[in-house]
Amino acid sequence: MTKQSLTMPPTSTIEPHDPLGRPLKRTRRKEARPNEIVAAALAVFVDKGFAGARMDEIAKQAGVSKATLFVYFPSKDDLFKAVVRTNIIDRLTAFQSTVAHFQGSSGDLIALAMHKWWQEIGSTQAGGISKLIIQEAKNFPELAAFYQTEVMGPGLHLMQAILKRGIARGELRDLDLTNTVMGIMSSLLFLCLWRQAMGVDNPVCGPAIEPTAFIQNQIDILLSGIELKGNPPCV
Repeated sequence: MTKQSLTMPPTSTIEPHDPLGRPLKRTRRKEARPNEIVAAALAVFVDKGFAGARMDEIAKQAGVSKATLFVYFPSKDDLFKAVVRTNIIDRLTAFQSTVAHFQGSSGDLIALAMHKWWQEIGSTQAGGISKLIIQEAKNFPELAAFYQTEVMGPGLHLMQAILKRGIARGELRDLDLTNTVMGIMSSLLFLCLWRQAMGVDNPVCGPAIEPTAFIQNQIDILLSGIELKGNPPCV
């Protein structure tokens, strides 16, 4: 007696039908489309650069028509700004609340800020935006000005506020705030660019870099130079 095998099609291939047996057209919420477009645009911008990114390629990757894309984002500039706002500015704004309510030491707050930046931005696709801006700022000065105003300015101001907090509490010595902040940010920018250009695990040149250990080492070096020892903090 032979066994007959009965095979069923994979569930993913079964299309929904109406009561009369007619296939139902798959739909998705219109509210999700802008987020899907922004996610696709981030991937294309980081891969191709701003100049090389094409709106039709972004639309295809997002699964929408080019006409639909332009309904939500009238120009490539508008779409790029939406990518920056969603992936960087919104996260920076959220962290401002963390700083305002932080109860620990200023050294711990500096460490939190640096590690959190890497976790939420530098280690993600959004980290490629920094490289894009550096490469293309000269050719697209309006976008560079937008990035300076909306990202770099607030980011530097927030780190300055953290350092001022430490000075006021007696935890940090008097500092050249501008250059200290630039030193902090430049170490993070280096790590971000290294990851984008070389890869941290198997770099094209130079040693492999473990990002968390690298950032912690930068924090240790920084705090050894700016913390006041033996003085109780003034709250």
